[in-house]
Amino acid sequence: MMNIRPAQANDIDTLMDLYAQGRSALAALGIDQWQGGYPDRATVEADVARGETFVIEDDGAIGGVAMIGAGGDADYDRIDGAWLTDCDSSNPTYLVVHRIATSTARTRRGYASRLISYAEQRARDLGCASVRIDTHPGNVRMRGLMGKLGFKECGIIMISHSSEGTPERIAFEKLV
Repeated sequence: MMNIRPAQANDIDTLMDLYAQGRSALAALGIDQWQGGYPDRATVEADVARGETFVIEDDGAIGGVAMIGAGGDADYDRIDGAWLTDCDSSNPTYLVVHRIATSTARTRRGYASRLISYAEQRARDLGCASVRIDTHPGNVRMRGLMGKLGFKECGIIMISHSSEGTPERIAFEKLV
């Protein structure tokens, strides 16, 4: 049985392993996203401490992780394109999903889809208008998933954390 719950401090080692698996999977596809060590332990610990990290458990094991935040994202304030909603990070009406990773030993079980659907429900529960997410231009799997889940491609944003090789990200939004 699958269950989504907030991550706990004692999950952090498992989360770091999931991110390492994600980093390796992206590298195998020739994608430079996360190859500079991002997300690092301090970032993950801060996400967990803020209550913004959620895990999906399957038969008692963590199979996936996502950061789901309501605080806005300043990188989303500058877009080459247009969001579906008109707001910025100082007064966001959206939830943001970042740092999704799933276990390579448990692929194709729908963990990422379920975590994103959870974010959509959480957005509705919190009275948000939408969910925003971005991905590396070369991440065709995530781009395909966004289309499958009904997200609209809105344009290009540039991420500010400099450990990433390619700063461009394709930005998506879905009204909830």
